[in-house]
Amino acid sequence: MERLKQALEEFMAGIEQDPRICLSHIGVFSVLLHSREEHGGVEPFPIHREQIMKTAKISSTATYFKIIRQLHEYGYIFYQPTFNRMSQSKVGISRNVQTDNHKVN
Repeated sequence: MERLKQALEEFMAGIEQDPRICLSHIGVFSVLLHSREEHGGVEPFPIHREQIMKTAKISSTATYFKIIRQLHEYGYIFYQPTFNRMSQSKVGISRNVQTDNHKVN
């Protein structure tokens, strides 16, 4: 639980000064943190697109992929996509968030 709290605090500190982050990013990131805990905190952990979309209240697949890609590009997560329907994509939560203006350790 301490690891969850630390990751959330780091994310909140990072987004406070990051104008690129919107509510959809926050929702998806929160669901990813919860998913990580459900997988025992092991990283990278498998993700289920449908479940993340449902829980984060995202109805568009295009929006989901945009948000996941941006969280990866912005350094909040590490996204390992799979293009095989028989395999799951994996995600890791970043420890050092870099934004345009600052770095959060």
